[in-house]
Amino acid sequence: MNKIFNGVSVVLHPVFAATFGLLLIMSQIMPGLSTSQVMLTLYCLGYTVVMPLVFVLLARMLGFISDLKMKQRRERVFALTVTAACVLAFSHVLGGWHAPEMMRIFVLATAVTLVEATIMAIFTRVSLHTIGWGGLTALVSYLTFVNPNLSLLLALTVLISGLVATARLILNEHTPSQVYLGFIIGYATIWIIFIISSLW
Repeated sequence: MNKIFNGVSVVLHPVFAATFGLLLIMSQIMPGLSTSQVMLTLYCLGYTVVMPLVFVLLARMLGFISDLKMKQRRERVFALTVTAACVLAFSHVLGGWHAPEMMRIFVLATAVTLVEATIMAIFTRVSLHTIGWGGLTALVSYLTFVNPNLSLLLALTVLISGLVATARLILNEHTPSQVYLGFIIGYATIWIIFIISSLW
């Protein structure tokens, strides 16, 4: 059973949240498959997955990180800081490409969420998995608010978020409060930033 939940934790890792979100947005505002969509997805993966992973692996080789699970506070803060910087860099790239505003807002909101997670990591071991899926649930909630036909997708996202939270609890990686707090942080941050941006 633990192997299944470990697999869930890897496949639905929060490092993929920005890419999942970007793909969701593209499916709504850029129907079809184009070269620009493929390039955006590859750049997103490069900036938000590959670059942070390279930095973390280098830190592991240099002995700064003892374990890739990063259970120590300084290790988590380092990894989150690097990831936040990479996501911010990607938001800058999107601005230079004049990407759709919703994409830029989501990526910037993701960076803000990572900064919050970094600050939280100094004090407590909040669940990064549920922060990521809380943010994705907020994105789908916002898209559903704009397009009510996405209610089934919202239900699926909530179900996946629950699965991820359950996996983290069963694996004893987090306490219930760390899981709930993570989801609230991710959901509230993304939703609030989208609401504020819609008022401008």
